[in-house]
Amino acid sequence: MLAATSAPRLDPKRRNVLDSRKRQFAKPAFAEQTYPHRLNFYNVPPTGDISLEEFEEWGIARLKVLGELEACHFRNRSPAETEEYMKPVIDKHLRLSSNMSRSSDMEMERKRDHYSHWTLRLAFSGTKDLRERFARLETQLFKLRLQQDDTRERKEFIESLPMAWEVVGEDEKRMYMDELKAATRCGRDDEEAWFKVDWEKVPELVERRQVLLKHGSAFVHVREQMSIVTNEFARNLETGLELAARFLPRMDEDNRLAPILHHLSQSFVAPDAGYSEASSIGDISTPTAASIDGLSQHFPLCMQNLHKTLRANNHLKHFGRLQYTLFLKGIGLSLQE
Repeated sequence: MLAATSAPRLDPKRRNVLDSRKRQFAKPAFAEQTYPHRLNFYNVPPTGDISLEEFEEWGIARLKVLGELEACHFRNRSPAETEEYMKPVIDKHLRLSSNMSRSSDMEMERKRDHYSHWTLRLAFSGTKDLRERFARLETQLFKLRLQQDDTRERKEFIESLPMAWEVVGEDEKRMYMDELKAATRCGRDDEEAWFKVDWEKVPELVERRQVLLKHGSAFVHVREQMSIVTNEFARNLETGLELAARFLPRMDEDNRLAPILHHLSQSFVAPDAGYSEASSIGDISTPTAASIDGLSQHFPLCMQNLHKTLRANNHLKHFGRLQYTLFLKGIGLSLQE
């Protein structure tokens, strides 16, 4: 009797909220997900259970891939060089097997990819700079994977997307054939396919004058289909990051996730270039913060200029700061220094 009278009384309103949540998470939509395709637009957040260790480890693995991808950009690698360099990095940290491989780890690889994307999406939605940087790198990673995907699997994946495009009919194709040929620089082949989309969805193709524009629609050749898909991925991700930013304050209330997300976001601010692993090179000791001024006279001219600007203004712009950080990491300056 005493225990019954001393038990806390439930607020009826609170009880209703809990009941509705129980009903929500009991729906089939919140069951363990399956991944029929190698690639993912990440439109639906993951709904299964994972441990905190997996949450952090998978996020760190993806962060390493994005960090190396960004380093390729700052090293001015060509697309072909980037693809060659990134292949072993992705295979090591974020491997995705094709359906043809029949790998026993395929489902787990895709689950890890899905969860790690959403982990970093939460971690990097806090500021506009982080959102833009994350969206840019994720789009580059998606484009790289899309280009490397098996032709048949890529076709099946694209057909599964709710894309707002329309196949150009035979009558319309014959009507505009000469203009299509001139705009897309394709031979006159009646078997070739074109898609009609809103011109705002293909700004890169419009800028390069590789589409035919009619009544607000862009006629896009099938070979440019990947460009449309990549642009749509980027737009969806940017919208999703804005929504995640609104949700982020509620995540700060979770004492388990907040420290992990903070750690990941801080790691992203100062990417680890991983150029040098030795504590010393020959008779040259590891650089320290105190020795940077003296060493700066031997820096490349671009880094000398960034160093002088930093000393004069105590500030660097975003991309200048990233380049200078990567350079200092590359010459062996530790994170503590």
